[in-house]
Amino acid sequence: MDNYHQLELVPLGEGAWRVCDRSVASSDAASVIAYVERIPMDDFHELMYEVVWVHGTRGTTRHTSIQSVLLMAADLVAATSSSGAAKPKPIAHFPPGGRQRPVARLAG
Repeated sequence: MDNYHQLELVPLGEGAWRVCDRSVASSDAASVIAYVERIPMDDFHELMYEVVWVHGTRGTTRHTSIQSVLLMAADLVAATSSSGAAKPKPIAHFPPGGRQRPVARLAG
């Protein structure tokens, strides 16, 4: 479990969890990495875990164990932190129509 020591599995209800990154403030939406739900797959009571990734571009995946989910989440967090990815840079705000030149006023 050492590979995902900064991750936290927060219960949301019976068979549902949120995977969070503890290195990000819990009040920051960026702390949420994925939502996990336990789902039955067949008549043999085999369980799967469906994961909706909200961090990154992985979409939805299915896993046979929570450990597999956490390992994928740890890989995602490691890839994000090693790529130097951070919060997006702010875009300069200009009024509608783009930059406008100052209007010269005539003395009157």
